[in-house]
Amino acid sequence: MNKIMLISKLNPQDYTDEKKKIFFLLGGMNIPTIENKIIDILRKSELVGLSDIVLKYNGIELNINTQKIPNIVKLLCKENISIYSIYQFYNPDL
Repeated sequence: MNKIMLISKLNPQDYTDEKKKIFFLLGGMNIPTIENKIIDILRKSELVGLSDIVLKYNGIELNINTQKIPNIVKLLCKENISIYSIYQFYNPDL
């Protein structure tokens, strides 16, 4: 596991449709039923396309615009999915 991680600031006033890779650190990702539940929840919500979801060992990376973050949080909390942090990795190429 990395001890140092660079992240970009999220701007809550960003109302553009520009998609960014936003990472959600979630609990229970080591349990296959939780992984499947998360995918099902996101697929049914139609907030995120399947091609915009990347499963990681400790969370999910979603290719979404900034204004969808609160809706994703509400959706996951409603389904009792533990969220530990949300951030965008720093990409110097931007």
